[in-house]
Amino acid sequence: MLSQNDLDDFLGKLNKRETTIKKVKYPELQVQTVLPQANLSIDYFQDLTVDILAELGQAPLTVKEVLNMKEGMVIELEKAAGETVNLKVNGQSFARGEVIIIGNNLGIRVDRINNPKYSTGSHQDKDRKNG
Repeated sequence: MLSQNDLDDFLGKLNKRETTIKKVKYPELQVQTVLPQANLSIDYFQDLTVDILAELGQAPLTVKEVLNMKEGMVIELEKAAGETVNLKVNGQSFARGEVIIIGNNLGIRVDRINNPKYSTGSHQDKDRKNG
């Protein structure tokens, strides 16, 4: 337990607002080009699931048209069977394919895989043929 002198001494310092300012020295930041945990084999990632998006087309609609949509309504797109579509993973273009019909379903026959070295997400990507 503090004595009255200790308490007065402590409170007196608070009332005097004695402040000590010390400059903090942080170590210089080092840039790491390789993460230590990045030494994983590609086999580690092979069972991960990703969503692939096929851009089948676009349709310009007014807000009124969107608000008046009903079940069964057909939105006409500019793509047809046999046309080329872009395939995306996480919003990034990674391949190109052709729209095909398989029974009652649509499918995409992949005809080109983009080279990730040159991929910028644009249509001007340099590609390599998937053989």
